[in-house]
Amino acid sequence: MTQFPQWVQRAIEHAGLIDPKISTRNGTVTISDNTGRVVLFTGSSLREITPLAA
Repeated sequence: MTQFPQWVQRAIEHAGLIDPKISTRNGTVTISDNTGRVVLFTGSSLREITPLAA
């Protein structure tokens, strides 16, 4: 997580993501955790994009 600005690290901690993992695909950076939550990092903001359960 040290590659992200400090505000991102704090937001991830505050959101309670469990064992977050970083993925980069086609220039899109996502952070996911063991519970299935997914957060999109846009460079200037974070947005949760976790799919809703059916």
